[in-house]
Amino acid sequence: MEKKALSWTELRVGLVVIASLVILAVTILYIGSTGGTPWAATYHVKALMSDVNGLKEGAPVRLGGVEVGTVTGVDFAKDASGMVEVEMRLDRRVKPRITTQSRVTLGAVGLLGEKAVDITSSSKGVPIEDGGLLAGVAEDPFKGLLSDASDSTTHLKKILSRMDAGEGTIGKALRDEELYARMVDVSVRLQGVMNKLESPSGPLGRLVNDQEMARQLASAVRGIDSIVARVDQGKGSLGILSKDEELATGLKSLTSSLNDIAGQLQRGEGSAGKLLNDDALHRRLDSLATRLDALVAKVEKGEGTAGRIVHDPALYENLNAAVKDLRALIGDVRRDPRKYLRVKLSVF
Repeated sequence: MEKKALSWTELRVGLVVIASLVILAVTILYIGSTGGTPWAATYHVKALMSDVNGLKEGAPVRLGGVEVGTVTGVDFAKDASGMVEVEMRLDRRVKPRITTQSRVTLGAVGLLGEKAVDITSSSKGVPIEDGGLLAGVAEDPFKGLLSDASDSTTHLKKILSRMDAGEGTIGKALRDEELYARMVDVSVRLQGVMNKLESPSGPLGRLVNDQEMARQLASAVRGIDSIVARVDQGKGSLGILSKDEELATGLKSLTSSLNDIAGQLQRGEGSAGKLLNDDALHRRLDSLATRLDALVAKVEKGEGTAGRIVHDPALYENLNAAVKDLRALIGDVRRDPRKYLRVKLSVF
């Protein structure tokens, strides 16, 4: 029987198949390795945990979020402590980062909740040797999180049941027809207010829709900004008042003096203080005011000389004529004093 020779095409196909198988094997080894090359140096560590919450062999081990190994075994500890022993294979390159100060916790991969082991990196402490024991947390944080979520769900169910029974404000709003009618009425009124705001006829509508009024308001705001800027720059009376330390000190001194004066008035010191606090002086002033009122009343009634002067026209005319004659006499005296003043000198 003659042997059939391999053609170049068949040889190439065989080589391609062999190369593909080698690549596939290397890929499988890489995926199952500690994140480095399949032939990277590794070492083993252990951790004791009270609850692994479904952690399985082959789960990734992460150091600072970087995958550095895999879980090689999950089993109960050999002693009677009831703890779970987790054995891990780690890349030897991270050995200086995993020390006696590092801690082991449970993490999750993705949203499906697949478990992973997280190790905290620490430069303090002594590096864990091959086969050494890492400290694990006392409780799984995810389990506590699920417990809190369950409690929150139970509480939410109670709130929804109370709302469905018509208890509380929201429950009454859902069940009470009168409250519902009030809410509808309030919404209708709010709608009316919104309509007025949108209408340009009312004052609020003009404030919202009138461009001229908006420009006036903007101009007023700019004016206020200008005034504030001038005050901030120390211009004008207010600016000087806000910037001049000497003036501020003077105002403080004036305020202090006014406070002292107010204290003196309250204590009854000085004339003004006595006027405010001395009852005898108050009674005297009240008596004087009463007498002045009586005197004014007599004058208004035409009693006495002053009253006659005010009310008697003849007396007023006589006094006016007398004043005019007196002025004329004084004028003549000033013009010709010799006519009225004669001086006679005699020598003995």
